Amino acid sequence: MIIKISKTLVILLLVLFLSGCWDYKDVDKRSIVIGIGIERIDNKIEFSTEVAKLKAQIGKKDKRAEITNVYTDAAYGNTFEEAREDYDARRPYPTFLGATRVVIFGTNIAKESIEPYLNRINRMYDYRKTLLPVVSREEPIKLLKIKVEKDVSVGFLIEDNINFLYKNGTTLYPNIGDLLSNIALKKVGYVIPYIGIEQGSIKYLGLAVMKNSKLIDTIEAQNTDGLLYLLAENPRLTETISGFKRSDNIYSFKTILKDRKIKTKYEQDKIIIDIDIELNGQLKYQYYLEPISEKEIDEIEDIISRKVADNIKNIIKKSQKVYKSDIFQFARYFRADNSKIYQKIDWIEKYPKAKVNVRVKFNMNNKNLFDPNAKVQH
Repeated sequence: MIIKISKTLVILLLVLFLSGCWDYKDVDKRSIVIGIGIERIDNKIEFSTEVAKLKAQIGKKDKRAEITNVYTDAAYGNTFEEAREDYDARRPYPTFLGATRVVIFGTNIAKESIEPYLNRINRMYDYRKTLLPVVSREEPIKLLKIKVEKDVSVGFLIEDNINFLYKNGTTLYPNIGDLLSNIALKKVGYVIPYIGIEQGSIKYLGLAVMKNSKLIDTIEAQNTDGLLYLLAENPRLTETISGFKRSDNIYSFKTILKDRKIKTKYEQDKIIIDIDIELNGQLKYQYYLEPISEKEIDEIEDIISRKVADNIKNIIKKSQKVYKSDIFQFARYFRADNSKIYQKIDWIEKYPKAKVNVRVKFNMNNKNLFDPNAKVQH
């Protein structure tokens, strides 16, 4: 689902960034970059941008700026620096990056490594460190060229879509600062949003798995639950069970994280990670309405607890056996719990062999709605 922003809102937000920076007469002499794409095409670095051209409303009391155009541009070079030099050589006005909302890495450059460009962002004063990074299935410039209703910026569209899903607990919202922190630790991998084009629209597809800041896999959105239960700030996910009382009935539950505890220790030359997760949830609907007894509620809670635990175990096992990378940043917990041992061991070598214990407890909140013997409390 992609949420829409009005053109007026885009203008107001852009003006907010501009206020206090320059005299209003200079607004129409700045190229405001909203979205950036980085990709390798035919052995060249492609630096693509979505640019909003503003114009000062001279003569009006509030001296506000209005957007006159949103367009895409691209430049090429053997390195980031050459591509940027080529880009600047094409510009009639100075480029302003302080309003940039998203940086889109294509799969080619993501497989090579995005770390050089992350470090570049870190060193350039005009980039915001809260910038959203994403990986795109398609060439970034193809996303930036998509026509959005009412000429709304693609950069704002992507940022607001990921932010909307993040607030609803169904994805992660890392920023450049977070990724730089992970890189500094040198022991962990990470995941970032993965997007693409479907039926002419930009869509959230899932999560891109990064090891040594290189793309090694993608996880489809419908398969990210186990990971989100461990990494999302407030995961709010849907769990379903079928064939409980009749083979054609499906029960759908909305889960909410109540508590998450991760403890670590080191025994017999092995890392041990204990994960305890408690979930609350409500039965949202059944395909076919049936009363549920207290005994059956206990059975349902146990089924969902085991299902969630299995999903978490499966993605952790994949991180150990396939990725061989700590994409959950368990190293941070271990360093806090066992600082002296952490300094002595090689986390990268030890993590794939770590023993991970996962315990999940699901509590169904709206029991009385479906228990035919429940007593109504006034």
